[in-house]
Amino acid sequence: MPDEKGVNLGDFFTLGIGGAKVSDAFATPASLVNLFVSTAMIAGGFFVFILIIYAGFQFIKNTEKGKEEAKQIMTIAMTGLIVMFSAYWIVQIVQIVTGTNIKI
Repeated sequence: MPDEKGVNLGDFFTLGIGGAKVSDAFATPASLVNLFVSTAMIAGGFFVFILIIYAGFQFIKNTEKGKEEAKQIMTIAMTGLIVMFSAYWIVQIVQIVTGTNIKI
């Protein structure tokens, strides 16, 4: 029942059918955010990999249009990869400078 402080939603939501409470699996909101960020990094890396493969197929077409498309796709993929690595290393530098323990 709610009291003056409100309802703790972590006690009401469960993981899976008949699973553990969210509050038991994720002690703090930061642990949940860390899970989302690490999953997003993996998904982003996979997406960049797929883009590189697709750019290769476009290049193999050996037409002017295919080569131009491959160049554009590769530029987009490399820009995304650089942004991902930059974000990772910025977090690592912040972790070293502040002395906090940030998981990615």
